[in-house]
Amino acid sequence: MGCQFFFDEEVSLDNEPRVRCIPQQVEVLDNHSIPEIVIGPVGNAHHGNRATFNDWKQFEKFVDSVNRLRDRLAGINK
Repeated sequence: MGCQFFFDEEVSLDNEPRVRCIPQQVEVLDNHSIPEIVIGPVGNAHHGNRATFNDWKQFEKFVDSVNRLRDRLAGINK
């Protein structure tokens, strides 16, 4: 078994002209039952930065914070 990808897309803030942002590839994956987030150059993300969570509790805190951010920004982006 290898890695299972749950999110693998290019992201950037190119819709905001005042922000100069180089597109990055973001991957959210299960690496042999260890949750990881990888952010790096488009097409070469594995050479970027990798966040490997210490344990399931830490990963759950991260997921909760992403959900809170989504809820907060949902009203703004309607």
